[in-house]
Amino acid sequence: MSRRLGYAPATSQDFHTPQCQQFGFDYGTFGPRQHLENLHPYARPGSLRKGVVAFAQRRHDADKSWKEWTAPAGSAAVDEAVRLLRQDNRADIYVSQAAFEKWRSISQITAIGACYADLDYHTRARWRGKAPRDVAAAVVGLLEEAMIPHPSYILSTGRGLVCVWLTELLPRAVLPRWNAVQKRLGTVLEPFGADKRALDAARVFRLVGSENSRADRDRRTVGMVWCHGSPEAPARHVFSTLADEALPVTHAELVSLRAERARRKAEGKDKTGPAVYLSAATYWETVLTDLQRLRAHRHGRGLPEGQRDAWLFVAGVAMSWISPPEVLGREIIALAHEAAGWRTSETKSRMSAVIKRARQAAAGQTVTFGGHEVDCRYRMKASTIVEWLRIDPAEQRAAGLRVLVDEDRKGERSVERMEQSRRRRGVKDRREQQAARLEMGRKALYLRSAQGMTRDDLAAHFGVSAGQISKAMREAGE
Repeated sequence: MSRRLGYAPATSQDFHTPQCQQFGFDYGTFGPRQHLENLHPYARPGSLRKGVVAFAQRRHDADKSWKEWTAPAGSAAVDEAVRLLRQDNRADIYVSQAAFEKWRSISQITAIGACYADLDYHTRARWRGKAPRDVAAAVVGLLEEAMIPHPSYILSTGRGLVCVWLTELLPRAVLPRWNAVQKRLGTVLEPFGADKRALDAARVFRLVGSENSRADRDRRTVGMVWCHGSPEAPARHVFSTLADEALPVTHAELVSLRAERARRKAEGKDKTGPAVYLSAATYWETVLTDLQRLRAHRHGRGLPEGQRDAWLFVAGVAMSWISPPEVLGREIIALAHEAAGWRTSETKSRMSAVIKRARQAAAGQTVTFGGHEVDCRYRMKASTIVEWLRIDPAEQRAAGLRVLVDEDRKGERSVERMEQSRRRRGVKDRREQQAARLEMGRKALYLRSAQGMTRDDLAAHFGVSAGQISKAMREAGE
């Protein structure tokens, strides 16, 4: 783990003043532009960064309304952040940490580029009233003790801190492992008031340069108080490495266990068959992706009458396995509004059982199934979902479904994967192999006729076995 720290002990100087420099670092250079450019970098060829970034502002009118809107990821989002800080009202402005297809929802995620933890340290007697930099230093120390990599940067949000670990841009498929990292960070940083409700991928945090209306006047402005790297370019982690260091069982250890099992099998000591399966979280993330592909293939965006209940129930079950229970209700409400136009009250009524079971599972409750205590969330086999939604083979192929397929399509996908693997290894297509063999056979027949070469001579000449040259000449002569 790197020891290049951007921390310095707190001084009497206000950390928000532009010329606040510690060990050569001017944290004031990390403004709204730098904030957005690091969270949502400009689009590059082949980049995952697409879709929109969500902004929000809490209004202090009679209704105390929450206004939310989006801007295209990349330069447009950066320009929007800069514009917001130029307006008169800079209080309580937020920005999403991920990008989305059309609006802020876990089911709409297009790219995740950071892990994070929201620390409400003002709720802890030990840290209440302490200077943000002193608390940030203690946070870094605790992370080092837990052998977790340093955050890319830490922001003071007025009454707490936000720790951010920047990573490469990741697709939604990584969400199960990303959630595991988030949960681990929240557990380790619990002594600093880590908010367990702020670990989901659709989270918004305060924009750098904005103001927290509820904070003390001298700490109202949101700004950087610690960084790893430099304020202009905070360090960016490789997610797989970050996850390996943060999680108790690393991917490398799993690979090692698989290698050991392969060795034992080769020695005849392991008689069990191969275990090829998806975890519960990765299975349900793939189910949700298939459901969205099916909806887009069948109906474009909205679901027609008669097909809403079944689709949304399955989608809600999928969300219960990949979304933190604290935000599951919000996520299901957003998905139901998007897919079926349901009102909030209607969604809560129809999906209450799914939400209730997810909360019971989070509390550690189980149910007995097959003589075993298991997670009490709903679970459904892929074959059951295919039957429920009446997904025919043609749709399975046309929509590009991966899990919600019948046995015939599973066989086809297995063959397709095998062919793709062969292509990656440079193995030629069967038709190409046959054409090459026929050409070799014709040449061999000519050389045998013109020069009297024997089968063994021809095999040595072409660098193949005698059996291969015989087969090639036989096919060429037919």
